[in-house]
Amino acid sequence: MKLKRFEALTLQEALQAVKAELGPDAVIVSSRRVQKGGGLFGLMSQSMVEVTAAVDQTQQAEAPRKQSLAALAALRKASAPLEKPKPAFQPVEPDPDANFREQLKVATALDPMKEQMQEMREEIRRLREEQRDPERVLGPLRHELEGLRIVVGEALEHRLRKRVDGLPGGLMEDYQGLVAHGVNAQIAHDLLRSIVETLGTVNIGNRDMVKDLIVDRMEQALSAPGTGLGKTHEQKIMMLVGPTGVGKTTTVAKLAGMARQQQPDCKTVLITLDTYRVAAVEQLRVYAKILKIPLEVAVSPQDLLDCVHRHEHADYILIDTAGRSPRDQAGYDELLTLNRGRLKLENHLVLAAPVAESGLMEVVRRYQSLPIHRIIWTKLDEVSTYGALFNVLSQAGIPVSFLSAGQRVPEDLEVATRRRLVELIRGEGLGIPPSPSLAGVGGGRQ
Repeated sequence: MKLKRFEALTLQEALQAVKAELGPDAVIVSSRRVQKGGGLFGLMSQSMVEVTAAVDQTQQAEAPRKQSLAALAALRKASAPLEKPKPAFQPVEPDPDANFREQLKVATALDPMKEQMQEMREEIRRLREEQRDPERVLGPLRHELEGLRIVVGEALEHRLRKRVDGLPGGLMEDYQGLVAHGVNAQIAHDLLRSIVETLGTVNIGNRDMVKDLIVDRMEQALSAPGTGLGKTHEQKIMMLVGPTGVGKTTTVAKLAGMARQQQPDCKTVLITLDTYRVAAVEQLRVYAKILKIPLEVAVSPQDLLDCVHRHEHADYILIDTAGRSPRDQAGYDELLTLNRGRLKLENHLVLAAPVAESGLMEVVRRYQSLPIHRIIWTKLDEVSTYGALFNVLSQAGIPVSFLSAGQRVPEDLEVATRRRLVELIRGEGLGIPPSPSLAGVGGGRQ
């Protein structure tokens, strides 16, 4: 028996080499894929087929003798008597060895596929085990997240300690309370630092004194006249401006209702410039009818001037305007035109508390050159902390006129005072007392 190993790029080429060298009677012993060459780390290796074949050496040695015997047999056949004619088609005898060899070739070709299928079965089994036991997957992930949480927490704690340098331990609770209610960390630090400079470190332990000073410092940073809508000696024209959706229309109605409640003989007129929204005009018309006050619709600066002249004896003229984006230059120019006219307007910028602090500051900066005389805060019932109000007001330096928290007209509107603002900012709640609202008035947010 002679064994020999053959290598080729494909199985077909390897079998051809076996047949060419060992003959058709060679038996395939084994076949497999191997990597040849490769260079550094096997990066340039090539996949080859390795076939091991065997052949009986006695069969190979007898091959020449078989050829001589075949020649002699042919000579004898030529001198022998003629045989009977055979049928045209002879049945072919099956060759069991050939059939075996063919099956072996097919099995050898399927070996790589069997290996791949086995790998797929192992992967499927692994995935099923992970589904049955998700903790195997989630456990390491939880561990990594916990480590990340610890790292971030330590970084924040370090940053907090660094930021509050100069504050004694007795004020840390006050600092953290202000920051928790949304007050800017630097503003809170500066405020408490001024208290340390006033009291000295010896008196910081006096909690009542510290609390009073915190309230006092916060009130000093704010401005709120707290005048309301009482009887006036001269006509006051209040125009509400601001972005869309902050509640200008409903706030105008609340102001009219407040004026009527506080001074029943006070003459109030509503004027709307918001002709873009039919619903806004109709909403004010309903309010005006309930309050029994006039409503005017103006479509131009001249219309507005004419309306004011028609009601020259009114105590309050309350003007509703269309919402303007801070980036709406054309709309802003219209407001500038109104302010440059002959009317003495008091502009109240309406800001909604749920808006992000950065958005609030953008609106303030855009409208400040109008100019803005007062700020009205709306939708206070839609947020839980009010530190952003303090941040915006302390930077803008604009007084606050009114606070609105709810949809009731006019009950959910109160006159702003510095003490009330500080109570909100320190988390002492809204506390607007309930009272009967105007019946039959529909729709509208603040």
